[in-house]
Amino acid sequence: MKQFDVMVIGAGSAGRYGARAAAEQGARVGLVETGPFGGLCILKGCMPTKAYLRSAELVGLIQRGPEMGVHAEGKIRLDFDHIKKRKDRLITEMAGYAKMGIDREKNITLLSGSARFLSPHSIQVGDTIYNCEKYLIATGSKEIIPPFPGLKESGFITSDDALEMEKLPASLIVLGGGVEALEFGQFFHRMGVHTTIIQRSAHVLSWEDTDVGVSLGDIFRKDGIDLRTGTKVSKVEKTESLKRVTFEHEGKIVTVEGDEILVVTGRDGNTEDLHLGQAGVETYTSGIRVNEYLQTSNPHIYAAGDVTGLNLVVNIATYQGLIAGNNLMKGPLEKADYRVIPIAVFTDPQFAKVGLSEKEAKAQGIEVQVGKYPFDDLGKAIVTNQTEGFMKILADPKSGEILGAQILGAEASNLIHQATIAMHYRATLKDYASIAHIHPTLGEIMLYAVEDMLGKD
Repeated sequence: MKQFDVMVIGAGSAGRYGARAAAEQGARVGLVETGPFGGLCILKGCMPTKAYLRSAELVGLIQRGPEMGVHAEGKIRLDFDHIKKRKDRLITEMAGYAKMGIDREKNITLLSGSARFLSPHSIQVGDTIYNCEKYLIATGSKEIIPPFPGLKESGFITSDDALEMEKLPASLIVLGGGVEALEFGQFFHRMGVHTTIIQRSAHVLSWEDTDVGVSLGDIFRKDGIDLRTGTKVSKVEKTESLKRVTFEHEGKIVTVEGDEILVVTGRDGNTEDLHLGQAGVETYTSGIRVNEYLQTSNPHIYAAGDVTGLNLVVNIATYQGLIAGNNLMKGPLEKADYRVIPIAVFTDPQFAKVGLSEKEAKAQGIEVQVGKYPFDDLGKAIVTNQTEGFMKILADPKSGEILGAQILGAEASNLIHQATIAMHYRATLKDYASIAHIHPTLGEIMLYAVEDMLGKD
């Protein structure tokens, strides 16, 4: 039986960071990957979608050109074949670069094959059995497919399939209203595909504050997307040439048809075929249950990234992987702290957030003061014609410490870092107002939101 000090299952972002952290402390690490190498972010998530969304963003800019006195003669010509080939080339390069980083690590051995636990200390990878002292499970996530009547029989595609399409459909029905649904929905719409988004909840991004979801939904409708919220799907059918979804909406039975159905209704941790029961690892609905040190119910087995079902974004996966890798070697010493981790949705305009939202503060019984400032009253936004959206800041009403921020608007994914740094140093509203002299940028919106809370003009 072959041995490693640490076995890491999954070579995505969490797995790679965890493997490196353990290897840097002298552990002999086995890193298991079923292939292709790269993980969800590089192969099927962050990177390919952002490559696509950049093309969609340019379409939006060109469409708004006449408002700025810039006219593109005739219809915008889209070369989807080029867009896809560019995406494929970039992803191949990124995956290769990530693998080079692992190949350079002398203490990491890359193993190819599916893994399954035989006992708390033994695991089978392909046909080989290994014995290890400690484990890190970082197997990512998989799509949740809702049990809508007729969906399976009618056929559908997932986000993975959408990224591999060689030809655009004439029309598309998107089931879901989360990050994937919005990013893919807007991309296909701007590629000229007639796009309908059907969302069960009252607004998109249902876990976020109502004003965020409602405002972004209104922007999507203004952009020309057929967005239906507050729905209940009753059945899916396949006609001779199209696919049909029937649902309840505003007290009526509605039917829409499209060439294809894209199902993006969420993701759960990928635990299939690991035989976690053999290792004494407990799971829950969304993945593997972990404590604040990233330990599973078996203290020498850790989990990190999407498989935990907690905040499925890449920066959290890498953060968790690093903590888990260090704790594997040093013992459970460092706790995962999610207080100041920014996230972003790369729609146009973007949405970004750090810390608490109003909804989260209420659920946790935390009293907050709220300040809000619109982009359409911001000089830089007005002159650059980027006036959609707002910034919202939450602060402790007694100390003034900034507890959270949300931005719906242009460059939100970059602007959120001002709030992130302020929160990292536990800055108060007065601290920020005294040091922030931002002019003339979109970043002024945070200063104005802070001053609004302080009662300044």
